[in-house]
Amino acid sequence: MSLEDSLIRLAATGDREAQRLIYESLAGAIGRLVSRVVDSSDVDDVTQDIFLHVFRTLGAFRFESQFSTWVYRLAVNDALQHLRRKKHRPLVCLEGLEISGQSPVSQIETTELLTRALSKLDPEARLLLHLREEQEESYARIAEILRIPEGTVGSRLNRARRELRVELLALGWGE
Repeated sequence: MSLEDSLIRLAATGDREAQRLIYESLAGAIGRLVSRVVDSSDVDDVTQDIFLHVFRTLGAFRFESQFSTWVYRLAVNDALQHLRRKKHRPLVCLEGLEISGQSPVSQIETTELLTRALSKLDPEARLLLHLREEQEESYARIAEILRIPEGTVGSRLNRARRELRVELLALGWGE
């Protein structure tokens, strides 16, 4: 049994220290994922709700996949469920985006354009782009997280990239 497995088993019994360690190791990545789906004002609350869900259902984790994949899957489902409840299209915050070779002013303008274009995409497209482009997850891992065939990941990513390009062009990108 690995150290992570032992930590997960301890957390499942309600061990607060084990839960804290799990939270600290995954909270940043889960928060970034959630920020691609829900409104920025809801990110912290949704992230906290996700971890409450994780710790409530930790006993259901069967150690058949990576623990982080299981948590990502819960996070995706919970964030999308939050959206369904709110019934609105969220804005996407891309803090810290750096575009090399651009002045700070043009970086800010590009970031704003990208944020606006991404906010026009459906949540699944934003999730796919986040997992692949920002988290640099493999197609296999994305397929596992989203519970879709690996080949579908590629086709949906291509569609998301095309839609993003269309939105960027409509907003005046590249002029």
